This record gives sequence, C-alpha cells and structure tokens, in this order.
Amino acid sequence: SRGINAEYREFQTFQHYFKQINLSQMSLILLSSVVLLSAVNAGVITINDANREIVLQGEWFIKAYAPWCGACKSIAKSWVELGKWSEGREYNIGEIDITQGYSLSNELLVSRIPTLYHVKNGEFRVYRAGSRDVDSWKRFLENREWERIDPLSWYRKPGSFPMTLFGLLTKCALWATGYHGYMTKELGMNPTVAGALLFFLPMILLICFFIFGVCSVHYFLGKQKPANLVGMQRAKPRTTRQSRADDDQAGDDTKKDQ
Repeated sequence: SRGINAEYREFQTFQHYFKQINLSQMSLILLSSVVLLSAVNAGVITINDANREIVLQGEWFIKAYAPWCGACKSIAKSWVELGKWSEGREYNIGEIDITQGYSLSNELLVSRIPTLYHVKNGEFRVYRAGSRDVDSWKRFLENREWERIDPLSWYRKPGSFPMTLFGLLTKCALWATGYHGYMTKELGMNPTVAGALLFFLPMILLICFFIFGVCSVHYFLGKQKPANLVGMQRAKPRTTRQSRADDDQAGDDTKKDQ
C-alpha cells in the first residue's frame, strides 16, 4: 500500500510539473528538437519524388540505402560527415531510401545496398572503388576519379523511356502488394479473391479502354466513303458463261441494226 501511495505521489508531482509548462516552453522544446535533428543530417539532402529533378543539375554523390540495412548503418555517420564537408563546395551529397518506392530508386535498379552513385549533369555512374570512408570519398570527388568509370547506358539511365516504364510498373506492383495486404488484413478478404480482384479487374479495365480507344480512332480518323458511293453495293464478278452470253447478245443486236 505504501508503494502504491508513493507512486501516486510521484505521478501527482509529474502532473503538477507538466501543468507548469506553458505553450511557449513547449514550442521552444519542439523547435530545439527540430534544430537538433536538422544538425544531425546537415549537408545531406534527402531525395524523393518531389525533388528528384535536382540531381540532374550539378554534381551529386548519392547513397541508396535501406533503414534496416546493417552496412548502411555502418556508414551513416561517415556520410553525414561527408555532407558537412561538402557545404560551401560544388558537391551535393544526397541519399534516397529505396524502401519508400520512390521512382528514382526504382529506375536505378538498385540490386544491393548501400550503393553509391555519382551524378554529373544527368550522367549516372556507380561508385565501385571499394573503400567506404570519408577520405576515399573526398579523393573520389576532388581528384575527379569518377571520370574513369563509364556512365550508365542511355537505356539504363533514370528518365529514359525503358527505365521510366519499369519504374511505373514497379510502383504499380508495390501499390498492389500494399493494397492486397490491406484487403486481407483489414477487410478480412480471402487472399486468392483479393489477388484475383487486383489482377483481373485492372486487366478488364485496360482491355475495355483499349477497345474504346480503337473504336474512337476508327470513328474519327477512319477513311470516309464519298457521298456518291454511300449505299452502293459492290458489283459481283462476272463469270465466263455470262461474258459469252453478253457478247452473243451484243452480236445479235448488231446484226438486227444492219
């Protein structure tokens, strides 16, 4: 009983202290937290779908990572240090989370993490030096060691038609996977039924859209018949017997006239 009373008094003390904190103090605490978090990632720009176009201008060094990846965590502090070093220089340090389904990470076809990319005026190169420390990265940028690496081919480069199409397909697959989980877990649907709806329904809509498009094109752009031929039927081909009969009839008419 004494233990319970002591815990209750501590709770009342905490509650009294919390009431003493006014709104301005709470705002100051939240602002300090935001500033602290911003300082941790100072110099490192997060790349997403909203700002992906910025990597096509200037010089960039980008890290593709996943939050659960142990190797990614091991270089996280070094990457932040590189970002701080790049401030005031011509280099931009960025990172992209491949687990978020961003279009850029899908188009890069990231097969292992972390993967580092050097980007110069839209030309993407994969960093394969092997060393993953700040000094090696600095030399890589300052000594222009990236020039020894061949850029990605035109069809592998983000923004090209093949990669854009692949990125859209990947995004659709991720959407379908997430919605399938929602239908089975939240709505309690059978997984097979949910999968069939997610697959067949879009296919049916796509087929209907295709048929509608073809009919529309044929109706508006199809070759129209001249007005004098509308309603006319094609003449049937004449047989050999009919041709001879017509020739004999024409000969008889000629004799009569004579």
